[in-house]
Amino acid sequence: MEKIRLVLADDHPMIRAGFKSLLDKNERFEIVGEAENGRELIEVADRVRPDIILTDINMPVLNGLAAVELLSEKHPEIRFIMLTMHEEREYIVNALKVGARGYLLKNIERPELEKAIITVYEGGKYFSPIVTTVLAESVSKPEPEDLDVTPREKEVLELVAKGNSTKQIADLLGISIRTVESHRINMLKKMKVSNSAELIRKAIELKILS
Repeated sequence: MEKIRLVLADDHPMIRAGFKSLLDKNERFEIVGEAENGRELIEVADRVRPDIILTDINMPVLNGLAAVELLSEKHPEIRFIMLTMHEEREYIVNALKVGARGYLLKNIERPELEKAIITVYEGGKYFSPIVTTVLAESVSKPEPEDLDVTPREKEVLELVAKGNSTKQIADLLGISIRTVESHRINMLKKMKVSNSAELIRKAIELKILS
């Protein structure tokens, strides 16, 4: 059986050792290189040309996302799996943009790790269950930052949600009634709603308000 040649990249030697120990238990895998930062990962990949690279995101010198982006262009035959603690949508989406075919969390068990590597090696994609959930939820829920709600607008919004009048908000924030009303109108336009009740509901849906 042909071996799947792997490179591990993580700036923590103990983490690399842990995953190496897990992967060494499967005769189908061969660890052909290790790296502790993104720059070293590029050098190792250039030299050994692995089938798959498993890399962390946060690393010194050059982070994992930047390294994967550069290597995807240089070596399109190499496949990449992000192995990280980050489960936030921003990291997941950026990983996919730079060419990752897998996104796994570091608490992964050995059987799932092996399945992920083989799936990606055979041309598929593999994501930890929680990553799949985050991606599915993001399809129908725009990110709050897309609306460019300013910190001051959010303050006004929070006070509106608590039932404060325009004058009360103005007094609490030390701004004019006209300024408060201007912020409220701006948010109505941004969220495409027509009154304060709809504004609050939409803000909660978008997780601008909790």
